[in-house]
Formats: sequence, C-alpha cells, structure tokens
Amino acid sequence: MFRTFLNFLFPPRCPNCSAYVEHRGTFCAYCTSRLIGLHAIAFPRDARECLAGIWAFARYREGVRDLLRALKYQKKKSALPALHAILAVGEEALARLPRPLTAVPVPLAAERARTRGFNQADEIFAPWLRAHDIVLAALLVRTRETAPLYEHTREERRRELRGAFAVAAGADVRGRDILLVDDIMTTGTTLMECARVLKRAGARQVYAFVLASEHL
Repeated sequence: MFRTFLNFLFPPRCPNCSAYVEHRGTFCAYCTSRLIGLHAIAFPRDARECLAGIWAFARYREGVRDLLRALKYQKKKSALPALHAILAVGEEALARLPRPLTAVPVPLAAERARTRGFNQADEIFAPWLRAHDIVLAALLVRTRETAPLYEHTREERRRELRGAFAVAAGADVRGRDILLVDDIMTTGTTLMECARVLKRAGARQVYAFVLASEHL
C-alpha cells in the first residue's frame, strides 16, 4: 500500500532520462538499450595468465556514471536500487563460472574507506551475490595509498599499483576460484594487479565482474 501511494505521489522515472517507468529504480527501454548490456572485455595478453575473463554489465556514461558518482562521492545510497537492477543482465556470465566461487571486492585504501564509510563494490554486489549463494569475502587488502590514476597511462598505473595489494592476514585462497568485483573498469590495471596477487597466493582461476566499463 505504501509503495502504491508513493508511486501515485511520485511516479517512478528512468534514472537517466526521467521518462516514466513501471518500477522505481529501473531504466526505461530506450536507455536500457543504450546503457545496459552484458559484455566481455578484452584485456592484454600478458594478463591472461592471471585473469580468466572480465565482464561488465553497463557502459560507464550518462545515467550509470551519474549514479555511481552519487554513491561514491556523495554517499547517496538512494542510487543503489537502480544499480542493483542493472546486475540482472549478469546471469549469463555467472552461469559460465565454476562453483563453488568466492567473490572478493577490490579493496579501498584505509583512509578512503574511513572517509567514505563503505566499499562501493560491497554495496553494489553483495545482495545479488547473496541471492546466488556466493560468499563475498574481504580476502584482499591495500597495503598503501596510491596516487590518483585517472590521468595516468596504463604503464604508469602498473608501476603505481605494483605492491599496493596483498592477501589479507590469515586468508587462504589456495585452490579457490575467485570472482573479483568492482564498480568501474577503465584500463583494467587494478583488476589485473589484484588477480596477480591472488594467483601468486595459489588461487586456481580469477575472474572479474564490474558494474560498468568505458570499454565496449
């Protein structure tokens, strides 16, 4: 009754174009066709020894970009329902992966985690993973702060991130199939460095899901 009353007073709209939609937090059909869709991402040959595959569920632009920025930089968890709805397109990729599977969020630096109060990868993926009986475990930690990477080349990012991640104290990843999860992929350097750390620690296979990517 409350939802019906709320929808009467404030009809649900597309988070991107504000067109009326049937369910709150969902994109309209037109914006869905332009922004949302499962796609495998190509990555450098030298990373294939540690990463078995990367999939993104949406394009990092327009409304998807705005929702992620609102969550990360303005701490607006009101963006989460729309972000959670996007994950429905990931069923096909998930069906390809082995079980049991352990999901691992890309960790934030300690200071950033304290300032933000949450890891956005946890907030985005946890309910969906739980619905599929996949454990989300903080098996990786950041060992140091890194400089902002958005203006760096791929090689500069690799140098900056080298040694920035480690397996958490007491964690055992030997023989496990791991699914890295993160909000955005730009060059993929962070995912690749995390995967290398996990493989060196004995992980069997490492895959990655990102909500959005700049790559088609």
